[in-house]
Amino acid sequence: MKSIPRTVPPPKPAGLEKTSPQARQRWIDDSYRYPPYQYQDRFIFTSADSWRLVNANEKELLLGYGHRHTALAWATSRIKQNPAGYSDARNSYLGDSFSIYSFIILAVACCRKYLPVIPYSLLVRRLGLAPGYRSSFRSFASIGHALKYGSTKISPQVLSSGCNEINRLLLRRTNHTGSDIRIVSGEIMNSKTFPRQSICSQWWKWKEAFRRRWQKRNHINVLELEALLLGIKYQIHQYKATDMRIFQICDSYVSISVVSKGRSSSWRLQRVLNHISALLLAHGLQLVLAHVESSDNPTDKGSRM
Repeated sequence: MKSIPRTVPPPKPAGLEKTSPQARQRWIDDSYRYPPYQYQDRFIFTSADSWRLVNANEKELLLGYGHRHTALAWATSRIKQNPAGYSDARNSYLGDSFSIYSFIILAVACCRKYLPVIPYSLLVRRLGLAPGYRSSFRSFASIGHALKYGSTKISPQVLSSGCNEINRLLLRRTNHTGSDIRIVSGEIMNSKTFPRQSICSQWWKWKEAFRRRWQKRNHINVLELEALLLGIKYQIHQYKATDMRIFQICDSYVSISVVSKGRSSSWRLQRVLNHISALLLAHGLQLVLAHVESSDNPTDKGSRM
């Protein structure tokens, strides 16, 4: 069902007569988004001093979709301007959808005589697999708060090796005319747009190294390029990086393109770019950039604190 905030209650709301006074008050406090019966005690999560309904991330898993399946419903700039509206949009899209599990039951029933007999216990152990992922029956993944691909029992050695492998894979796919990463997945792209795909920040584990507030107001493209400059300085000063390739993620296509090309017609961008180029040349560094969606950028929050 859709999430529709209102200033006044709708006519003849469903279940109003059967809801308790506490549930009616929650309905009012939540701007009449859902029918009153949705705010009954058995449908909410409570703590000592708060309550909430099932959120969009949880609904996606309950309906059989992948984690953050509707995360790209809005552009990141629009999300930052209206977080509540973004949540309402995701919940409304899920309200208009249907349960994947219900469809699977019907599909399996229609094809029952053609399918092997699979114990229900095995299916339950695989409900957390990412949509469309096909794996051996020996793989398992219980329902969780993130996408899973196969068994979750991974040793630290294998995890470390996998991180090194993905880094080598990405570095091999840099553009020969610049330093941005191109991910080739076989997915059909829009012919009118540049065939660049974004990486997923969850491929790595992140921790905050430093945080910096901007001293002056400036164009967002200049600030994005300044952020890359700060990252380069940090790697040089903290890790003594010389004669190597260094890797950064960025959510600005403008910054990635400018750095890859090495020049810009904008004097504001060129000023920062000259500083970046000087550092890279002096220390023998090659900057490798990969695009990440703004909503998935782990470094975005620090500049807004």
